[in-house]
Amino acid sequence: MAAGKVALVGAGPGHPGLFTERGRQLLGEADAIVFDRLVSPRILAHARPDATLIYAGKEAKCHTLPQRDIEELLIQLAERGLFVVRLKGGDPFVFGRGAEEAIRLEQRGIAWEVVPGISSAVAVPAFAGIPVTLRNAAPGFAVLTGHRADGTLGDVRGAANVHGSLVILMGVGQLAELAAELIAAGRASDTPAAAVEWGTRSRQRSVTGTLADLPAIARRAALASPAVIVIGDVVRVQEQLRWFERLPRFGERILVAAGTNAEALSIAEHLESEGAETCIATLEQRWRPDWQQWAKLVEACTTGTALGVFFRTSFAVRSFWQSLQVAKIDLRRLSQVRFAALDAGVAAQLRRCGIEADFTSLGEVARAKVAAWWAEDVPQVDLSPALRAAIEAFGGPVRTFKGFTEPSFEDIAGVDALRYTWANVLRAWVRDGKPDAVHIVGDPDTLAPLYRDVVGETPITAHTPTQSLCLSCDRTGLPYVLASEWRSNR
Repeated sequence: MAAGKVALVGAGPGHPGLFTERGRQLLGEADAIVFDRLVSPRILAHARPDATLIYAGKEAKCHTLPQRDIEELLIQLAERGLFVVRLKGGDPFVFGRGAEEAIRLEQRGIAWEVVPGISSAVAVPAFAGIPVTLRNAAPGFAVLTGHRADGTLGDVRGAANVHGSLVILMGVGQLAELAAELIAAGRASDTPAAAVEWGTRSRQRSVTGTLADLPAIARRAALASPAVIVIGDVVRVQEQLRWFERLPRFGERILVAAGTNAEALSIAEHLESEGAETCIATLEQRWRPDWQQWAKLVEACTTGTALGVFFRTSFAVRSFWQSLQVAKIDLRRLSQVRFAALDAGVAAQLRRCGIEADFTSLGEVARAKVAAWWAEDVPQVDLSPALRAAIEAFGGPVRTFKGFTEPSFEDIAGVDALRYTWANVLRAWVRDGKPDAVHIVGDPDTLAPLYRDVVGETPITAHTPTQSLCLSCDRTGLPYVLASEWRSNR
């Protein structure tokens, strides 16, 4: 068995736009991903849909796995020949225990690398409008931990008189004691100070005061972990520089449901640029292509005549296209096949594959001059009454093809209890706050099973991105066609 490898990857402070390009690349290659509590679920969208997700989250006085067990798990996975990404919030080597894990891997002869992440020590203050350095006010800064490994108070006295800003991580639970220590060591009690909770995320909020009164202010605001504390004159400019919270969608949590990850991410990234926090749920995550079934459909398309193929999802179109490529099929061999698309998103996916949809309405499906229809069977989604009526009106033979199957997982001893499915990832995101809306890229009825049981009743924005078939634009400026309009206008 080939030797595996472990990459210690910093996920940054939470905002997916702060995840590094190298981190994204390795995440997309990983066989297994061992991730922490503060890793944004949205960042996991860059993982392979078939990757093994293992939760190893920690919070104060509550560890899913002891550190030693995490290290052994990384070794075990690598010794099985897997490429493992150890995904850690912030930077692995800034209070992340990444160095301890690297030492253990080195001792056991496991190949490893580290991918630095943007530390919350600088990113969280920046998103709150607080620079950690400022000419004539803070020529430098020091980063400290608020508590030691044994839970006792971090030693901050030595940094009390640093000429610059103090940034304290993991200290909000001991804020009163830390402030008292700093004042006792000589830091002025009236030094401006701030605490920022859930920095770079939709739940970001901050409080300001002086070193003396910040603990009481934070307590009244019920500020909790994760939070970053900043002490120094740089806090004075926060009101001028508070940019993130002024974005038009700041505070919004939006779930994006789509057929493929690429579709969902294109919408999610635009929403995030306007301040929203997103998570995605896709058919690509939920199901695995059954390549034997797709091969049968390809064979039918290349050997039959006057055949019609009805696609209901963009994921099916992409799977069909991948099967054509594997079989080295020239598109000219499909000249006798007619293609139908349920909505504009499916039609757009066909177009990206070099195929123009012949039929884009149910009426056209019913009247189509084809010998037989092959219709996509979407797992857990019945045919709509309108689609069933169109098929019955057609009157000819209709075959369904089941192109997707349940994902299977490799049995890894000791991992099953910690393994996350994509539904678990979505639930973890919802636990941090229910979404304000679900942005649907495709047919609402087809995509609803991806999220309905997790998020419950939530306002729906049913948008299907397209290009030439645009009827309107939503507030993000992205073109869309309402799925209902797509059907009724034809």
